[in-house]
Amino acid sequence: MLSTAGRTAYDADLELFRDQVRKFFDKELYPHLDRWEAEGIVDREFWKAYGAAGLLCPQVPSEYGGLELDYRFNAVIGE
Repeated sequence: MLSTAGRTAYDADLELFRDQVRKFFDKELYPHLDRWEAEGIVDREFWKAYGAAGLLCPQVPSEYGGLELDYRFNAVIGE
């Protein structure tokens, strides 16, 4: 697991978000990853759950249904 202890760009909110991302991936991504890689496509239901969890484009303005978070949250998802 990636250690973020010494980073100054991340705060308690981002650590909480990181924990949520890990839990979501443990439940919704990792159990299906081998199958999706073999099939070459990710199930539509995953993308719906991903969006409902606020992980799909979290920087999008609220008027478009986004969370208006800054780019650091995208970095957390990418890690």
